[in-house]
Amino acid sequence: MNDKARLDYDAFSELLEQHNMVITPAEVHGVLCGLISGGMAKDDVRWQQHFNALLNDDFGLPAELKKAVNMLFYRIYDDLLSQGQFELLLPQDDTPLDERIDALIEWAGAFLAGFGVVQQELNKASAELREMIQDISGITQLSSEFDQEDEENEAAFVVLYEHLKLGVTLAFEEFGKGQPVPKRPTLH
Repeated sequence: MNDKARLDYDAFSELLEQHNMVITPAEVHGVLCGLISGGMAKDDVRWQQHFNALLNDDFGLPAELKKAVNMLFYRIYDDLLSQGQFELLLPQDDTPLDERIDALIEWAGAFLAGFGVVQQELNKASAELREMIQDISGITQLSSEFDQEDEENEAAFVVLYEHLKLGVTLAFEEFGKGQPVPKRPTLH
């Protein structure tokens, strides 16, 4: 997993805490990935309204946090377009496995929420993507199956991580790359 993408988790967590936000970086990243993969265009600022509705009770974000979330939105979009640099924003590998699993579960639930807000036509998705969405939903139901920190559970975590990445990429390929918002004609 790419350390560059993951180094931001602790700093983002501190930023959220500084602004008394009761959400995690995993939830922020998951919602943004869901919005983007669901078809939100890069230049469509409505994503901010969806984000605020899902994670901040419809309130706007403080300026510093809004800037960080905006930067993350554009970074995710660019990473998905580049096909290969996309990583989930989760705690670093040296974090206890149960904490990483909790963050993975939060990420999956947040992804589904963001995706569902934007993408109302899942019936038009490929069978593979529909199955992937079911798998992601299943990940949100994980429990304490990973109580022990051993190689087997670590390997299972990596499989789930990679499966989520694949799901996001697949959703982005089918519904993402949102078209630019059409410009309204200027009336004189």
